[in-house]
Amino acid sequence: MTERNSGRNGDNFVWALTVGLFTLGALSLFLSFGGSEADSADTTASNDPAPDQDRGDLVVDTDGDGVADAPVADASQLNRPGDRFTISASGDILIHERVAEAATNADGNFDFAPLFAPVRNLIASRDFAICHLEVPLSSTNEDLAFTEGVFRAPMELADAIAGAGFDSCSVASNHAWDSGEASVISTVEQLQRVGLSHVGIASTPEDATRSWQFNVQGNTLGHLSYTFGLNGRDAGSVPQGRVAQIDEAAILADAARQRELGSEFTIVSMHWGTEFQNEIDELQADLGPRLLASPDIDLIIGHHAHVPQQVVEIDGEYIAYGLGNLLSNQAQGIPECPTACPLDSQDGVLLDFVVERNDEGALEVTEVIANPTWVDNRNTWRIIPTDSPPSIGGEFDLAVLSDSAARTRESLDIN
Repeated sequence: MTERNSGRNGDNFVWALTVGLFTLGALSLFLSFGGSEADSADTTASNDPAPDQDRGDLVVDTDGDGVADAPVADASQLNRPGDRFTISASGDILIHERVAEAATNADGNFDFAPLFAPVRNLIASRDFAICHLEVPLSSTNEDLAFTEGVFRAPMELADAIAGAGFDSCSVASNHAWDSGEASVISTVEQLQRVGLSHVGIASTPEDATRSWQFNVQGNTLGHLSYTFGLNGRDAGSVPQGRVAQIDEAAILADAARQRELGSEFTIVSMHWGTEFQNEIDELQADLGPRLLASPDIDLIIGHHAHVPQQVVEIDGEYIAYGLGNLLSNQAQGIPECPTACPLDSQDGVLLDFVVERNDEGALEVTEVIANPTWVDNRNTWRIIPTDSPPSIGGEFDLAVLSDSAARTRESLDIN
């Protein structure tokens, strides 16, 4: 995992380019966008890694034969493959206006780090942590938007996500194209600035050919991300590959490509489901098991419902249909959501998947562990781990947190 000053190894970030479109000159540019140690809020827009940063290992298919070439980095820098590691995935990150206001400090600047601080240890201690960023990011903070139809969050959110310990973000969502191409370009810019991947969106046609792979304790993990739609916008108007949309044949082909490029374990993030419904819908129920039946897909992680949904095991593999909200302003009875938001729209989970190598040498999930979270939507807008609420200058009603954790575990139906 990309080390964030917690004693873990920082060589997990692998990028595989799926076709030989890039010259060796272009390779030097892409090296600047690898994984980084983004624990500090003092990140810069420079593409050059700081001297103390390990930018990870970039693997490139330079000759277009479908096989990844040798790592650019010295192979001696790679760990030997580990037989056990933990993947963690979060619920939705959805920045409404009240969330942005809560992140505004005394100087009038945005600082989202305090909102993530209570769960930082849960995230940063995992070997590979994936966020789901549902909203585009601004590159200027002069075009912020917080309505249901169009979102554009402050650029400082990227710093907080990286600083919290996340290694990658799935970004394909119904809001990814809110302002058209500008939404995707600015989001990619900001995620690249802090050394995070942008799985599911692409700022250029060349970027759309990239297959995201990560080196986690010497094991190669693939990550794919797709959305069911674009808030009613014409999907045909979006250039090919700029926002990955759910298409069964395309997903299966992408997963097969991941395997060809060396992925030992492929994760598929799906933006799907019916908002505020704990029960899975027809698309989830039909498509999820079919995708998981592919020999090239090992784990499916879902988002968009804004409430936790069930986790199912099928032949030793898992679908987590929905992880609720990690950070949002959706809460029952608040002025912004007086009727639509149910009680559990404040609930979420950091879901751990323990992966081990079996006797046949394949990687498989052997344990799923829920770490329920709750957003303090009426006071601090901080993300509270319900099992171990922190002391952050205010007291929490432990009964409220206990009820939240119970709701989440009941919806997940795993423990």
